[in-house]
Amino acid sequence: MSSRPRDTTSPDEQPGHDPGRRAEGDSAGASEGFDWGSYVAWLAQRHGTLAAVADALAAQRGHAESVGTIERALRRLRARQGRDGGTWGARVLRAFGVPDDVDSRVRWMGQYHTRFSDLPRSLCLELLRPWDRPPVSESPSRAWVQLGLAGVALRGREQELAREHLRRAERAAEGLARLEWLLASSFAISREEPRQAQARVEEAERLLGRLEMSADDRACYRARCVDHHGWHDNVVRRDHAAARARYEELPRDGPPFGRVRRDNGLGWSLLRLGDREGAHACAVRAVEAAGDGGSLRLRAMALSLLAATLEGQAAEAARQRAKAIAERLDDEALRVRLDRRRG
Repeated sequence: MSSRPRDTTSPDEQPGHDPGRRAEGDSAGASEGFDWGSYVAWLAQRHGTLAAVADALAAQRGHAESVGTIERALRRLRARQGRDGGTWGARVLRAFGVPDDVDSRVRWMGQYHTRFSDLPRSLCLELLRPWDRPPVSESPSRAWVQLGLAGVALRGREQELAREHLRRAERAAEGLARLEWLLASSFAISREEPRQAQARVEEAERLLGRLEMSADDRACYRARCVDHHGWHDNVVRRDHAAARARYEELPRDGPPFGRVRRDNGLGWSLLRLGDREGAHACAVRAVEAAGDGGSLRLRAMALSLLAATLEGQAAEAARQRAKAIAERLDDEALRVRLDRRRG
């Protein structure tokens, strides 16, 4: 695949972060999907003409085939729509990659810390399925689609289906997608294989130090790594002081996702250490940060912490608000998490 500079804009500025938006020059609207006809049209627009695309590909291949032969192959590829692209599909994807706006959109659907996870599960599947076909499914970008499908399955507590999507994602995951896979798969096995889960988080931390990404993505990934370790300290090791120290190292400012992760994790740690007042202050900040980011799932989690720091009717009201959010999102994993914490 040809090398292109990585998009380092913040998540909310990327075109994929609004499922209904079609930015000027986008290769495909989110609801339209993206087939070989769209892909070849993008190549022709990028190079000027289809003949110019064929000429560029012929040069890359050392003129092993004539320009005319390649142009005819591209015309046949254009008619394949969402079917297997065959030899020439693989060759053009290797040579030119997929459009940046397509990669950005499927990345938004595959990253846990975007607002994609705030959509109802049925809508998530509706948005993902058009991208789970060629040419995207034959490109490295397929890793993001599989990660998105794994996330939807995990939210529905469909563990075996989630594992299958994670296996498919692993085969294509490179760079940032590899980082996402490490954290997603760590979460999936955290209760059954805690040591292996921690090893994957540690690998993710090493990879995080080497990759280029936006400042917001970096802050969110760092918060996620710390949260994995903090959960392990709190739940597996029962070392709440160690968990508190980890969360306190995260900055108080930054993207709302990172702020919620910090205060929510810190609040539960403080509560387990007997500091209800400190935990309550964290819960209030977490609820506010989730509201700032427009994140319903994070808000439900923060409300669960808030309920744990309150008593009587106030606690029950916060719990019911969190439960209502989980119901609206059809998020079985969130419902179970809320019930577990109530118990």
